[in-house]
Amino acid sequence: MDPGTGGQRRHSYITSTGFRRENNSGFLTRFPVVCCCRLTYYEQEALAKNAAREAELRHSRFKSFGDQLLIWQIPDFDLPESEGDEAIEKVRKHRALILDLRGNGGGFVSTETRMVSNFFDRDVKICDTVTRKESKPRIAKSRGSEKVFSGKLVVLVDSESASASEVLARTIQLEKRGTIIGDQTAGRVMTARRHWNQVAIGLKAAPYGLSITTSDLIMPDGVSLEDRGVTPDQVRLPSPDDLAAGRDVVLSYAVSLFGVILDPVEAANLFRNEPVESKQEIK
Repeated sequence: MDPGTGGQRRHSYITSTGFRRENNSGFLTRFPVVCCCRLTYYEQEALAKNAAREAELRHSRFKSFGDQLLIWQIPDFDLPESEGDEAIEKVRKHRALILDLRGNGGGFVSTETRMVSNFFDRDVKICDTVTRKESKPRIAKSRGSEKVFSGKLVVLVDSESASASEVLARTIQLEKRGTIIGDQTAGRVMTARRHWNQVAIGLKAAPYGLSITTSDLIMPDGVSLEDRGVTPDQVRLPSPDDLAAGRDVVLSYAVSLFGVILDPVEAANLFRNEPVESKQEIK
């Protein structure tokens, strides 16, 4: 018998569509998997812990330096509108913001659009969405000057900043709203539709899929970011020695622009191993 099941043996099955289903409760949880197999209780617990840890790392995190500066790290653009607006209310209490989009692979268009709205007191055209049949402008509507952040803004990007995150960075750059610092972004902005299927291989099911491009994004300067990315206003890269020593020289440099001293090693460990529940309170 497996522990914690009240004397009943419990099994889980990983399906090829990427979900874990427990046969005694109907509980369904998404997992990135590629085959069908039967798991023991201990394997289930290990998967659950790994998934929880991964989800925790994908949450926004904050670090405040009084009312002078706030660092906002956003791993991906999946923020509900209410959560993003609540964060902006906290941001507005500071004179400057460092928006850390390094490693942010993008996410929902709605999050991208709302984020842009939170930095401008007027409507802003983000891009044109171009398909075979038509071209539609993507506009970020103003939320009013009393609800947006109007302080100084620095956006950090790297080669893994993609899709919505690099569109936001380029919009900030084109509108001269802030300074972009870091590395050339990924250049992956085209919208695609994914079609999934599966094929049986013996007793296992192997998934496969097609990703079909449906539209491109053309920025207001007439240029697509696809395969091009965003060139930062200031290119700042860690050296091999910095990486080996665990130093975040980019973030350390960025905070120095606002008169804050932060050692590169401390910068690299600013959010590491910090539970979401205990993230620093922002006043």
